[in-house]
Amino acid sequence: MIDSRYEIITDEHALAGLQPEWDALWKRARGRHYLSFAFCWTAWQQVAKPKGRTLRCIIRRDEGRLAMVWPLALHHRFIWASLVPLSPEAADYSDILMEARAGTLPWIEGAWRIATGHCGADFVHLPYLHESADLYRIAGHDRSLVMRQRHISYVAKLSMECRRHDWTSFCDSLTALQQSKKPGSIARRLAKKGQLDACLVDPSDKGAVASAIDLMLGWKRDWGDRVGKHGQWITSVHYRNFLVEWLSSPLATEAHLLVVALDGEPLAALVFCVDNCCASTIISGFDQAQRKLSPGLLAYEYVVQWAFDRGLDLDFGAGDEQYKQFWARGNKGGVWTLRTVSSPWGRLGMRALRLQQEIMSHAKGNAADVA
Repeated sequence: MIDSRYEIITDEHALAGLQPEWDALWKRARGRHYLSFAFCWTAWQQVAKPKGRTLRCIIRRDEGRLAMVWPLALHHRFIWASLVPLSPEAADYSDILMEARAGTLPWIEGAWRIATGHCGADFVHLPYLHESADLYRIAGHDRSLVMRQRHISYVAKLSMECRRHDWTSFCDSLTALQQSKKPGSIARRLAKKGQLDACLVDPSDKGAVASAIDLMLGWKRDWGDRVGKHGQWITSVHYRNFLVEWLSSPLATEAHLLVVALDGEPLAALVFCVDNCCASTIISGFDQAQRKLSPGLLAYEYVVQWAFDRGLDLDFGAGDEQYKQFWARGNKGGVWTLRTVSSPWGRLGMRALRLQQEIMSHAKGNAADVA
């Protein structure tokens, strides 16, 4: 009989003390970037803690060895508490970090029971959970599920493409979005206007990192105003601080910031990272005044080539934008945002919310009839 036990880490000093074991588990389990210690610790320090969240990190030990980490935090809103991933609260995937072994589904079932029954939560909220994940099999079919929403995510299988093609033939084999936006065409057009440069910002130069992030987020807000899309994280100083700290942290060797400039003036910026499985794009922005030149698409082209040259697949995250479909050859999967109720108080809250929605819907219907 294996001596196994679960713990709920609620103290940040205890969380920090897990780093050596967490890093070792992350390598053994071939973990994704959003489950690395550096990512989660920075999210705690820069986002969760300043926003008043409380730690609820579930771990499992087998014979004393760390075998599972589920980084979570408790988010209090009004009179209810939701258990959410320990993350920068943007558009990051959810999952559990654990050793890849046969027969580990019961491990996740045990962690799920603790999350729903012993963390003080009225709700459990899991954004962008891969439908291939064991956690989805459990949470997505829980009887207390009250919300589920499917999103599309695209992954470019560049590890296979680079074995069949060089970069030029790979680009030629793709079905172009538009002739003017074929790989290479944007760079050639911009190069006619001046000195075109693309470089990775030195992570040890925190001032340069911060300046580029501030520019990128400002461009992102301008884009949101123009197209009518707004996310709380785009205007969040906490998310901004997370990006700056993560990119400049000596712990986060996997994170990178690309800046595209023309005659020394930045046109676009893109944050991406590498983990044990692939490269991933995180967030990007471009100067709206130069949008006809497509500098944002060029930044993605440079990162795709960077990953291609290193034989890495590239995960574009949730979203069905056309450029993602293009580079991934349509290779897509499903990710789900789930919410479950985990307390009688939470069930009462859901009834109140549904009643409010029914009243508002009825009021709108009456207004339409009057009109």
